[in-house]
Amino acid sequence: MQFFAILALVTAALAKPTSQAPRDIVVAECTPPSYACKPDFSGWLVCNVDGFYLDGGNCAPEAWCEYIDGLPYCIS
Repeated sequence: MQFFAILALVTAALAKPTSQAPRDIVVAECTPPSYACKPDFSGWLVCNVDGFYLDGGNCAPEAWCEYIDGLPYCIS
């Protein structure tokens, strides 16, 4: 019985993750630390350690993302 429990744990540890990216990753390569406005300027993106942009957040409903000194800011 212990053999099967250990075998199950080893199998689970060695299993490859699915090829689907988490849904909050925007498929665009970057170099951390980097930040960018979303394509629709509704918020900003943050570059993760794997070199892909993640959703950093949304601007307030009446605001939009704009670059100031090369960094994205929500302004209204």
